[in-house]
Amino acid sequence: MKLGLWIQGARPKTLPLGLAPVIAAAMTMWQTVFEGVYGGSYDHRPCPVFGGRPSLDLASNYGRCLTSHGWYIAVTLLCAGVAVFLQIAANFANDYSDGVRGVDSGRGMRNVSMSGAADVADGAGQPGTDQSQSQVQAQSQQLDRELADFEGAQRRQVPSRLVASGVAPKKVLAAAGISAAIACACGLAIIALTGHWWLLALGVACIVAGWFYVGGKHPYGYHGWGEISVFAFFGLIATCGTSYALSDTVPHVVIWVAIAQGLLAVAVLSVNNLRDIDDDAAHGKRTWMVRMGRSGGKKFTELLIVVPALMLAAEFAMGHPWTAAAEEVESACGWQYASPSDSVGKEVCDYSHVAYTQRLFVVTAVAFALACIVCLAAAICVRREKYRGALPLCAFSSLALAFAFGTLYLM
Repeated sequence: MKLGLWIQGARPKTLPLGLAPVIAAAMTMWQTVFEGVYGGSYDHRPCPVFGGRPSLDLASNYGRCLTSHGWYIAVTLLCAGVAVFLQIAANFANDYSDGVRGVDSGRGMRNVSMSGAADVADGAGQPGTDQSQSQVQAQSQQLDRELADFEGAQRRQVPSRLVASGVAPKKVLAAAGISAAIACACGLAIIALTGHWWLLALGVACIVAGWFYVGGKHPYGYHGWGEISVFAFFGLIATCGTSYALSDTVPHVVIWVAIAQGLLAVAVLSVNNLRDIDDDAAHGKRTWMVRMGRSGGKKFTELLIVVPALMLAAEFAMGHPWTAAAEEVESACGWQYASPSDSVGKEVCDYSHVAYTQRLFVVTAVAFALACIVCLAAAICVRREKYRGALPLCAFSSLALAFAFGTLYLM
């Protein structure tokens, strides 16, 4: 069995949807954890916490080890591991469930007209026909080439499905189980570091939701609930859960980012369902795209892509990052006096932090522009029905948006 087929079965083009919420939450909460209410220090060394976080007590240096670089990075990476491996597990589980139902068996094979083949057969079989044997053979070869080109284009348009490609369903199900087990191991490590044992119930809910999306006797993905589930788990839960694991808080800015990430995740699912709209309708899979129709689904998907970009633009306008950069320059200089009684002092300037803020402003502006451009390109691809290009663009736009939000909140 080729490794490449398994990699395609994990659907790597969609994995940024799991990483983006974690990155956005981690970057957004950095200032709060290290320079905000916890009073953390960059010099603190990492230390695991097994009994939960200590009570808030300023005299006891609350957060001395909880807000260390090592602890913060470790929890962030573990959250990313949970998100990515749960997504891979869900992808394998969906492949298994759709494969055993036969939904994937006809993916990419649209109604191909065989009239050319019929004409060739008629020409060869009727006595007295004007077509010579060489002409019939030439037409047959031309038809074979056209069919080969069509099938190749369809294979490039539609990702390979494992069960439909001949992989044993039990192996695909085992791959889903292994991926889920890795995600559970990362989740248990997060619980050990944060002391939040109730996160175990959240992890179980994620696994159950991933399985029953298209699994079980009554998969909710077949009845129009898949989009809501994707918005909840790839937007609200992934982003807010990471924020709470890192800081014990979920501020309104994180919820704003979570909504934007959730909308882009639904956009990726909608692009996928637009591509498969005919097959889904034939197999009774009532996705939002099937219910809206191709025209309405395209408009709705474009809206799902554009709205997060507008949310970023609104936050960029209200955040005034250019003002923060200017204020750093103004506050870089101050007067220094030899003693409190002196009336004459000398001006002292420290531009070390100014350079950092100015570089961060440039990075924020570039990230903002990149996110908007990628979202616009994805929307154009959807409008032109170029779903093969729209899918990775939508997934990448979630990463670009997460980085743009993160750098903005670092200002």
